[in-house]
Amino acid sequence: MPAFKGNRGHLMQHWPLCEMLEVAARKGVTGLNFIDAYAMAPLATECKFKDAKFRRAEDRLPDLGDSASAYEKAWHKLTSKHHPPKGYPNSAAFVEQVWKGDFSMLLCETDQPTCAEIECWFRCVRKSERCKATELFCSDWRGRFKKWLPRPADVELADGSLTLVLFDPDRYDPNWNVPNPSPRRLYPEDLEMAAQAMESLEGGTLIQLSTYSVKGAPKEIVKASVSQILVPHGFAPLGAVHAGKKMMSLVYARNVSWAAELADTLGGFNNWYSKI
Repeated sequence: MPAFKGNRGHLMQHWPLCEMLEVAARKGVTGLNFIDAYAMAPLATECKFKDAKFRRAEDRLPDLGDSASAYEKAWHKLTSKHHPPKGYPNSAAFVEQVWKGDFSMLLCETDQPTCAEIECWFRCVRKSERCKATELFCSDWRGRFKKWLPRPADVELADGSLTLVLFDPDRYDPNWNVPNPSPRRLYPEDLEMAAQAMESLEGGTLIQLSTYSVKGAPKEIVKASVSQILVPHGFAPLGAVHAGKKMMSLVYARNVSWAAELADTLGGFNNWYSKI
């Protein structure tokens, strides 16, 4: 069965994701072109260990009521379909739950059993009138990005739709030309290739890249490396959220007129996180 890590990295990735979707909806965006390089299972149910922060966030879900964030409301609804509640959703499941407008999805995943879970989930998602297109690339995302990326118009989304691209590798490694690179890591060459693939995207585009830093690649080095690649392609850094000393999620925007409001929203993560 597909597994999830049960750590604070989930909080760091999905609280900002859901809040960004809420801001986009308030700004009148009607369509979302969602692309995920590391899709994972729509609801992974196996977890050998949950860290204390994740467990506290999970345990308090039933008691939050109207005070819950968009992320917590979606998390609770997606997992409470099981009795008792169990598992953890992937980014696509959060998007389908939180986003109320039209959408398309391109999901990339290498694990075959997980691909089967996604395809089964897609069969339900396609029944929604809001779903304009779905694609599952059951192989390394690099192979799909090297072909072409769908523009909103290509997937029957209205003018002014937003493209949101997610990267959640095991780790971003800022070193170029690493011998024997791991397919589960993200390297500068990969990010440069992805940025080139995104040149053809029309309209507003957001990138969220989640990672953890280790000795030899502290956060500031990682941030500098990512910006050196994305900024020349027109992306501006909006900010980062941090979950402990090593984990962070970076957000970049291009052609998004309300980017300043997104940056302010990201700043609210620390307040939410500190209360768990």
